[in-house]
Amino acid sequence: MMRNAPSLTGLRVLEAVVRTGSLSAAARELCVTPPAISHRLRDLEAQSGASLVHRVGGRFVATALGRNVIEALGDAFARILSADALLSADKHTTLHIVSSYSFAVLWLTPRLSRFHDRHPEVRLLLEPSHSPLDQGPSDLTILHAAEPPEGGGWTKLFNDRCAVIGRVSHPVFLQANARPDVAFSNRLVTIAHGKGPAWGEFRWPHWAMALGLAGNLAVDGRTVTAEHLAVDLVLAEDLLALVSLFNASLLLAEGRLRHIPGSEVASGCSYWIKVANKHVRGRKNAQEFQKWMQEELAGEQK
Repeated sequence: MMRNAPSLTGLRVLEAVVRTGSLSAAARELCVTPPAISHRLRDLEAQSGASLVHRVGGRFVATALGRNVIEALGDAFARILSADALLSADKHTTLHIVSSYSFAVLWLTPRLSRFHDRHPEVRLLLEPSHSPLDQGPSDLTILHAAEPPEGGGWTKLFNDRCAVIGRVSHPVFLQANARPDVAFSNRLVTIAHGKGPAWGEFRWPHWAMALGLAGNLAVDGRTVTAEHLAVDLVLAEDLLALVSLFNASLLLAEGRLRHIPGSEVASGCSYWIKVANKHVRGRKNAQEFQKWMQEELAGEQK
């Protein structure tokens, strides 16, 4: 009787875990969760009746059997991806982008038409997310964090800088030579998503400390989980918020928002981008999108 063939997904998981040395890194590369990686690995080991990986110094390495399996695979997955590219060569390509929510809403969406003008053959699917790493498979991921995640392949787009912003009719901008400490006497919006500074949470005390300011901040009691929500609030009322100057760049250029001179500080986080290791055509379009974004950002920094 012919033995059931092993799961291709399981073999792909084994290869990724051994190459990256980490369940979490393999999960990010394959756009699934670490528990899913662990489950697939256990299934493959149950089918083989032997261990395929084990921990050495905090990393997953292949057992003797695991090494033999990976050697037998050779470049099989690369050839499968190439075959898939041939099957879809004559089709329009959908470029699936998962992006940090506020960056997607405030910076990326208003500029997408410019990419479409350059590449009308590419259909864009933009998925804003508060947790981009937890989403399903995508062609390109944009993340806001202090450091790039494990696994490599991440490119820094820019170092984030925040400033105190408000709508142009806010009374603070009627004052001559308003200084950053004017924030202490105005109503403030707090942006808090609970993930901490390593994942982009930059609160008023962090800002005051960065500028060496002391005093009681008059936090309004309004808390939102993302910058784009804070922007909506300050456009509607006389409130001030700490917002990325990149994310607010279009509204600042249009004259709908202003920032207090001297209030700009580094948030300690950056925006990172990663192209998924997928079929050739999808990867090429994702790389073109990354190149376009970097050109747009460079133009704004001049």
